[in-house]
Amino acid sequence: MDGQLQSLIDTLDVAIDERMIESAMKRFTIACGFERFAYLQTAGTEIKTFNSYPAEWQSIYFTNRYSRIDPVVTTAKRHMKPFAWSADAWPRGDLSREEKQFRSQALMFDIRSGITIPVEGSYGSTLMLTFASSQPHCDATILGDPRRAERAVLYIHHRWRTVAQRPLSMPKLLLSPMELVCLKWSAEGKYMPDIAELTNKRHRTVQYYLDNVRAKLEATNLNHAIALAKDMGILEPD
Repeated sequence: MDGQLQSLIDTLDVAIDERMIESAMKRFTIACGFERFAYLQTAGTEIKTFNSYPAEWQSIYFTNRYSRIDPVVTTAKRHMKPFAWSADAWPRGDLSREEKQFRSQALMFDIRSGITIPVEGSYGSTLMLTFASSQPHCDATILGDPRRAERAVLYIHHRWRTVAQRPLSMPKLLLSPMELVCLKWSAEGKYMPDIAELTNKRHRTVQYYLDNVRAKLEATNLNHAIALAKDMGILEPD
């Protein structure tokens, strides 16, 4: 992987937009014998990413906040060094219902093994790059020099922030379509009775959607939720 990593860095160095970055990442992933890549930046409960996973899996992952229980993410944060992983090696006994659901859904989308390279980011964040395969196991020796791999992760992070036009995140997947609609109307200054009329929903139903928004964004109130949504790119800033 060492040679491919240098080639990837060289390609990213001349990338002028996000399409070129993603294209280079996909080519590198396939060249190394994997099928999917995922670059993540985590800080507390917040997670930002760009990846090549199926959109349906991304929606499931973000809606259920699986980063809290994802063995790959938790291992990366705990050990902070490159490692190979396999879903077959994930614990099987004494799992919660949520953990069992995560495992079965990951396998359903052919996420079975891979390599993850975590790096400490700024302000307590963790950066991690994962290459995933549908095969039961992957060869850990393909990683090559761990320090070179870690430097590559930092370079990928830098180039994405420098070049990409959209935020490094997939936050819209946190909210359902109706939750997003109600939040947008609220951000426009509409009150719940107005939103109920505009969406042809009951006042209680609008309240339910907005309560869900506050919970998902961990906001103290609706104004806080709107501010967070704008910061995360869910809503357009003023």
